[in-house]
Amino acid sequence: MIKNERLTLILLLGFVCSCFSQTPKIIDTLKIHAQIKEYGLDEKVINFKSNFFKSIVFKNDSVIYYNPDGTLHLFKIQLGDSLDVSKLSNSIHSGHNFERNLFLHKETLYSFAGHGLFNNFTGIVYFDPALKGWLEIKIKNYPIDSDRVINSWKHGDALMVLLSHIDESGPNSKSNVKYSFGEINLNDFQYQELFNYWDGSYKLIYKEGIDDFRGNYVYDSQLYSLHGYYRKNGVCEYRIFEKSSGTLKRTSKLDAIKRVDGISYVYVKGDTIYYRDKHGDIASFNVDSGTVIESINYIEKYKAKVGYSQNEVAIVLIAIAILLIVVVLIRKQKIKSNQTTKELANIEKVFVSIKSTTITKEELDNLLGISHYSYETIKTKRSSILNQLNQNGKVKIERVRKQSDKRFFDYKIS
Repeated sequence: MIKNERLTLILLLGFVCSCFSQTPKIIDTLKIHAQIKEYGLDEKVINFKSNFFKSIVFKNDSVIYYNPDGTLHLFKIQLGDSLDVSKLSNSIHSGHNFERNLFLHKETLYSFAGHGLFNNFTGIVYFDPALKGWLEIKIKNYPIDSDRVINSWKHGDALMVLLSHIDESGPNSKSNVKYSFGEINLNDFQYQELFNYWDGSYKLIYKEGIDDFRGNYVYDSQLYSLHGYYRKNGVCEYRIFEKSSGTLKRTSKLDAIKRVDGISYVYVKGDTIYYRDKHGDIASFNVDSGTVIESINYIEKYKAKVGYSQNEVAIVLIAIAILLIVVVLIRKQKIKSNQTTKELANIEKVFVSIKSTTITKEELDNLLGISHYSYETIKTKRSSILNQLNQNGKVKIERVRKQSDKRFFDYKIS
C-alpha cells in the first residue's frame, strides 16, 4: 500500500514537472513561409519577413494564429515535428487595419482598431470560424466621434484604450485635440471613459506610433507582454510591459537578449522571462531583474495631461500677465493722480494767498514749479494747471496785456 502511494506521488510529481517545463515549440519560419506561399497570396501584402513575429498569437504551446498585419487573412499554425499551416479565412481584402491590436480572449481571436492609407478604424472585430471571416462587434457607449486609437492593451477582461476625437465644439483646432482614456469590458462590450484631456495633434505628439508600443515582435501573457523593436544590423531591443500599471520598461537584462529567429525564442510566463537559444538551451530571469534603463507609465502620462493642455495653460498665463499689467498701471495712475491732486492743492493755496494781484509770466511759472522745463513743455503744463485751477473755482487766473509792453502778457489773480 505504501509502495503504491509512493509510486503515485512520484508519477504525480513527474506530471507536474513536465507541465511546468512546457515551452513554446520551435517556430521554423522557413517551413511556415514555404507552406503559406502554397496559397498563392501576394508576398508584398503578406510581408512575412517583417511582420510575422508581430502578427502571431499563441493559443497554446503548440498552436499559434497568424494574421498578417494590414490584412484579413488568418492562418492556424500547428507547431512540432509535423508542422502544419492551414488557412482559416476566406477574406481577401487588406489595407485597412495596419497596427491593429490582435489578441485572444476566452478562445476567441479579436482584432482591435488599426488604420489604412486614407482612413482609421476604431472598432473591434472577431473571427468567426463557421463563417471563416471577421465580424464587427457593436461597442456600447462608445464615443461616436472617436477618430483614432492611439494606444491599447488587454488587461484581464478589459481592453484599455486611448482615443483621439474628431473636431467638436470647444477649444479644438488642428493643434488642439480631445483625447479620452477608458476601457472596453470584453464580456459585455461596454465602454467606460475614465478621463479625458486636450493636447496637441497626434501627428505631432504621438507621431510614428510613439504610444503604440507593440513593435515588430510581440509575446502576450496574462500579466505581461514582451515587445521587440528591430534596429539596424539585425539588433532587436526588447521591452517588458506590465499590464496592471500600464508601464513599459527597458532593462539591462532585456538589452542582453539577441534577436530571435524562430529557432531561438523569447517569451514570458508568470513573472519570468525565458530565452531559448538556437541550441535549445533555456535561460530565465525575473521581469524585475537588471537595471531599469527606461520606464514609461502610460496611465500616469495621460492623467498628467488632464486639465493642462498646452493651449489652455498658455491662455491662462497670458490672461494672468495682462491682469497684472492692468493692476500695475491702475495703481501707478492712482498714485500719480493722488500726487498731482496734492501738488495742485498746494499751488492753489499759494494763489489764494495772493489774490487781487498781477504777476509776470516768469513769476507764474516759478509759482507753478515748471520753470525748469523746456519752452514747449512749460507752455503745455502751464495751460493744463491753469485750466484745473480755474475749474476748481477757488481762484481765477487770467492773461492780461502787459501795461508797459502790449506785445507781452501778465497774469491777473482774482
